[in-house]
Amino acid sequence: MSSTARIKRSMRRIAGFTIIELLVATAVFGTVLLVATTGVMQLSRVYYKGVTERNTQNTARSIADLIAQSIQFNGGSVTTTPATPTPGNEYAFCVGNQQYSYSVGYEVADSPVAGKFQKRHALVVRDLAGCTSSSAAQDLDPVAVIGRELMRPGMRLASLQITNAGTDLYRISVRVVYGDDSVLTSPATAAAAKCQSIRAGTQFCAISDLTTVVTKRVE
Repeated sequence: MSSTARIKRSMRRIAGFTIIELLVATAVFGTVLLVATTGVMQLSRVYYKGVTERNTQNTARSIADLIAQSIQFNGGSVTTTPATPTPGNEYAFCVGNQQYSYSVGYEVADSPVAGKFQKRHALVVRDLAGCTSSSAAQDLDPVAVIGRELMRPGMRLASLQITNAGTDLYRISVRVVYGDDSVLTSPATAAAAKCQSIRAGTQFCAISDLTTVVTKRVE
């Protein structure tokens, strides 16, 4: 066998993939990568949606628990809330010497945007000696307020009701909504605010409703 023939035979043995084979392999790899990426994105969305719902539920529960414990053990008088508060306005109620100033329907934001239903604060509790139903609520627009904010950024207090349910019995109803105006129906209509059926961009929506009845144990 001549050297030329041996070279040609060797070249046939070490020949690589054809262009068709490369195209098929690339297409298969691209499909697998696309499926994997879609799966990861779906898992990420489910995870963050779960985190949003859990945080919303935890905030509503913390608010209800704090008010309930104050009514049970703080002593002093308990003032009730108006039945139909106007969204954006400030209101207050007292549990002993603790005053809760709140505003319904407006999203908590560190830097409120003009034209959107946003405030820097939504629910603030502070110590106020001699608190009564005539004690003025705090202004919730300034950066600094007296006391502690009970809501997280991105959330809004859709409804807060403290009503007398009998002798030394009080009903606490809290509704917390998480989400920007774009993912809500009637965002500033207090208790009517609800999630739309769509998700806008990376924005998720969550709602938590809690109602409990507590007995005033300390006078």
